[in-house]
Amino acid sequence: MIISAMILMIAGATAQEEVIIGFSFATDADYTADSGLTGNLGYDVRAENGTAATTRTLTSTTGATDLAATADGWDAGADDKFWSCKFKADGYHSFKVSSKQYSDATGPKEFKIQWKIGGSGTWADVENSTITVASDWTTGVVTELALPVECNDPGTYSIFLRWIMTSDVSVENGTVDAAGISKIDDIVVVATPYPTPVTIIGFDFLDNTDTEFNADSGIEANLGYDLRAENGTAGTTRTLSYTEGAADYAATATEWDNGADDKFWSIKFKADGFSAMTVSSKQYSDATGPKNFKLQWKISGGEWADVTNGAINVASDWTTGVVDELALPAEMEGNGTTSLYLRWIMTDNVSVSDATVDAAGISKMDDIVVSGIQASGFVTEIYNSEIMLYPNPCEDYFTIETSNDVNNVEIYNLQGALVYSHNAYFTGTLNVNTRDLSSGMYFVKLYSEDNVTPVAKRIIVK
Repeated sequence: MIISAMILMIAGATAQEEVIIGFSFATDADYTADSGLTGNLGYDVRAENGTAATTRTLTSTTGATDLAATADGWDAGADDKFWSCKFKADGYHSFKVSSKQYSDATGPKEFKIQWKIGGSGTWADVENSTITVASDWTTGVVTELALPVECNDPGTYSIFLRWIMTSDVSVENGTVDAAGISKIDDIVVVATPYPTPVTIIGFDFLDNTDTEFNADSGIEANLGYDLRAENGTAGTTRTLSYTEGAADYAATATEWDNGADDKFWSIKFKADGFSAMTVSSKQYSDATGPKNFKLQWKISGGEWADVTNGAINVASDWTTGVVDELALPAEMEGNGTTSLYLRWIMTDNVSVSDATVDAAGISKMDDIVVSGIQASGFVTEIYNSEIMLYPNPCEDYFTIETSNDVNNVEIYNLQGALVYSHNAYFTGTLNVNTRDLSSGMYFVKLYSEDNVTPVAKRIIVK
């Protein structure tokens, strides 16, 4: 009997590549970028002499389509003279570079591409970047050459690229002449933006009429969940009130006395399809309220465990007890619709005034935000009797077992990047090696001839 699959659409679109910087040199004597991110449009291409730390004059001559940047003076340039550009790309990854080069008969024949981060960085080779140039626009072509992962998310630092001579051999296999020319055209660097974190659940306590202290931001499934002040051993909760907060109001509770390792603030939420989760919060205690907390987490039905670097020291202000985008453990990912829990638990009975916490001492919570990266662009099957992936989670490999005819298998990470492909027909079982995959959640897409939309299933790699 065929059992129908339950389908869950994950909203959003897979991140697409964007032009970071591009040079077409279509305008005479203009060697600045004419495409890419706004902040990069003022950057130019240069012909440089490394040892002398000088640049050479450029001219515009016939290019691959219209004009190209052109320079001479390449003689005695091995490992010293180069074309260069720089750009910024905060929040981008998976960089690729394309370019076209031309040299006349006495111009340089052999180049390679190098990279560095920041002006004081060290040049390093880009893998597979050896370029042989000829007196045409088809030989010295680089097409979407991957830059190293070290370039990913450079922050505010500039990334530098250079096309450097590797010998003094000319195109005609003589020695490069001072009058020999080199041209460069159609330089394009593309990359993929990192996904923007999404609020999974958030509490700002702006509405002091909400007596249930429910979440006021996040995904719809979490908006009915509340913040609580709990007594662990007794299994009870305490009454909350609104008092002055970091901006407007804050959730406030008393009776924290004798609360070490027992009394805590808590929230719960669901995070199906989210990864790279973080938590932020602000805490305040008066002089007799609790001073020391730590963050813990658990999955529904599981045991509490500490969040790494989750110790919190609280004072009678809103700047001391701040947690700012603290990374939550990877074990919280890939749990489907199972509830996840966080708690801010007292670690001792010391008050802000370094005495003992008093029953009348208060603790406040404000601006709680849990965010994460939402997987996008996939149709995920919650249940399908004809396709099984096991073991899940897996370590070195997992097995796909299916009664369907499958002609292609693809695995994508949560950023939408293809990390594995098996483009061959099979039915029955297929073992997939995951030794080269980082720990985390992935989407396995299975294609068959009669399915326009592939089936996608989740797999966790330990």
